[in-house]
Amino acid sequence: MNIRNFTILLCSLVLACGCINKTDMSKPAQAKSYKAMASKQDHVIELIAFIDSYSNLAPETQKKVFAETNQALAENSKDLILHIKLACMYALPSSRMRDNVKAQNLLQDLLQGNTLNPADSSLVSLLYEYASDNAKQLQKSREDTKKLDSIQQKYEALEQKNKALEQKLNELKNIEKTMSERDTKLGN
Repeated sequence: MNIRNFTILLCSLVLACGCINKTDMSKPAQAKSYKAMASKQDHVIELIAFIDSYSNLAPETQKKVFAETNQALAENSKDLILHIKLACMYALPSSRMRDNVKAQNLLQDLLQGNTLNPADSSLVSLLYEYASDNAKQLQKSREDTKKLDSIQQKYEALEQKNKALEQKLNELKNIEKTMSERDTKLGN
């Protein structure tokens, strides 16, 4: 899944979260609820914007943003948005800091903490699923590479056997030719 498809999927998720709960703005309690829900969705929109901008940064700038995020996280370890951003930096395919294991661990901790609102939880779940799927694909790729190497080694061994047999066949043909020539000389 490339980053453009990933961004489209995340935007669709945000829009779907916004469409799920339609409220009547005529009631003050529902208006407050709507504002709270909009605020929660703003986090997701902010994170999607971060993912999009971070993916397009130069490698040196990515390292700088990574260091700044780590510094901010050290100062405020309870900030969920910073944790999610850090997990994104580890999970994104275009990131210089890419580390699927760290991304999965961070995302799993966030999901198990039960401190996320539904919109953030949906985004983190999606990122976790993406990181997990990516890890599975990498493992499958490694296994396929090992199989290919094994097949290549078998092929090379068979190729050497074939050359050895071909050389023996040529030697036998030479012996037969020599014997045939000797028989014709003796016959004359």
